Amino acid sequence: MFALDSVRFQKVADELNLPTFRLAQIRQWIYTHFTGDFNEMSNLSLALRETLASKYRVTNSHVVAVRKGKGSVKLLVQYPDGAKIETVIMSYRDWSSACLSTQVGCAMGCAFCATGPMGLERNLTTDEMAEQLWHCCNYAKVNSLQPIRNIVLMGIGEPLANFRNVVEFIRRANDPQLFGIGQRRITLSTVGLISQIQELAQLNLAITLAVSLHAPNDKLRNQLMPISRKYPLQELVAACRKYTEATGRRVTYEYLLLAGINDQDSHGAELARLLKGENCLINLIPFNQVSGASFRPSSRAEVFQRQLEQAGLNATIRRSIGQEIDAACGQLRKGLPE
Repeated sequence: MFALDSVRFQKVADELNLPTFRLAQIRQWIYTHFTGDFNEMSNLSLALRETLASKYRVTNSHVVAVRKGKGSVKLLVQYPDGAKIETVIMSYRDWSSACLSTQVGCAMGCAFCATGPMGLERNLTTDEMAEQLWHCCNYAKVNSLQPIRNIVLMGIGEPLANFRNVVEFIRRANDPQLFGIGQRRITLSTVGLISQIQELAQLNLAITLAVSLHAPNDKLRNQLMPISRKYPLQELVAACRKYTEATGRRVTYEYLLLAGINDQDSHGAELARLLKGENCLINLIPFNQVSGASFRPSSRAEVFQRQLEQAGLNATIRRSIGQEIDAACGQLRKGLPE
């Protein structure tokens, strides 16, 4: 692999004795034009292009399948060990957003998620996440989509269970010499691993923390999200409150609406009591059908939203993108055949 971080980029430049302006040219090809072929870097000498091509690759992974939908594209990325993950590009009016995976599989076992039953194979490395982002940027560039301006770590896996690699990836994505994506444009979604939330709060990052709540009480949440047995709601909300105090960043609570399960007025009233006085946003999420799951989408999203707003809470309804290609929230899998 070439240099998907600044330190190794400089190391390559030193090894090849490249002047500063040459280094800047190569950077521009890789991180502005998102060119993956050194032979296409036309303002470099032929000899340098041949040297780079013989010694390095921009990425070690490859996009092996693509599925296009209305406003979204799903990429199947394969790594050298054969592991595959899915990542999604979501198109908006003036920008695109990349939904990235942080693990191959997932150990959290959430009942409503396509990845849950498959288990965890392994963590993704920082390099592998950077390559995933690079593939999204490359695809957007080549196919004349709006440039990637936002990242949501909401794909396959639990980001905070891969803490060190994910934090280093966030810094790399934010590096102005590399991808240059502002931290405020990066959202990390977690089931709510309390100790890692506390550790994250100390790192002085400006990212958005999104916590998967999905239930207003522990009994129901334990049924939907088995991992939550370790993290009682009152303790989780307290940790999020301290996160906001430490970072100045409002926490988003994600709430997947499941018909007849967690979408009734009684659930809304209980949720309002749980989050009363918290500086937070509640993001109501439509359920996207998952093979093998018996849940149904709720028809009460707007009613539920009004109930929360009348209780003094800020609530929005997430726009669902990618359902027709199994690329919406909860539908990604760890590299099933397309």
